[in-house]
Amino acid sequence: MPKFISKFLLSILFLVLAGCSAPRGNYVILLPEEDGSVGEVSVRNDAGVQTISSVNTVVEIPDDKAPKKPRELSNDIVAKLVAETEAAQPPKPLSFFFFFGFDSAELTEESNVIFASVLAEIATRETVDISLIGHTDTIGASDYNKELGLRRAGNLRDKLIESGIDGSSIDIKSLGEENPLGGGEGQGGRAFNRRVDMVLR
Repeated sequence: MPKFISKFLLSILFLVLAGCSAPRGNYVILLPEEDGSVGEVSVRNDAGVQTISSVNTVVEIPDDKAPKKPRELSNDIVAKLVAETEAAQPPKPLSFFFFFGFDSAELTEESNVIFASVLAEIATRETVDISLIGHTDTIGASDYNKELGLRRAGNLRDKLIESGIDGSSIDIKSLGEENPLGGGEGQGGRAFNRRVDMVLR
């Protein structure tokens, strides 16, 4: 009898420790949505499948075995794992608009201020990938506007390179007068379209 009790208690202790320990290798944890609702996830590999439908439940996925039986993790462990995962994610892409004067490839004074902010953001990132798309208003020939949009994007690229950004990380193209941002053909609407869209990844 004492031997049976000892094994039973050891078994309970093992289950408690297993629930408290962080998962290893590949795993899936079910987290609640922003509104608190919880869905259901099936975790499958060639050897089997497990389904989880309660908050903070984890399924570990061995390389050569079926997914392990789901188990619940403590809030502290889940918070730690989520924080580690978020810290390992690359920064979110950011978009910026740079504006130009009529028939000009030179940045406006306001856009020069934005440029300084962009450089500060780039300095916080380990790697960068930059996309520059030049645009124009509808005044002038379509071919000329396509070339003007490319000059605007090219000048902004040159300005980034002069500031120490690796040119191989910058991609440029022009849409010319296509894809207008400003509404109508008034002066205000046209001014919005004399721009370069930057996406910083």
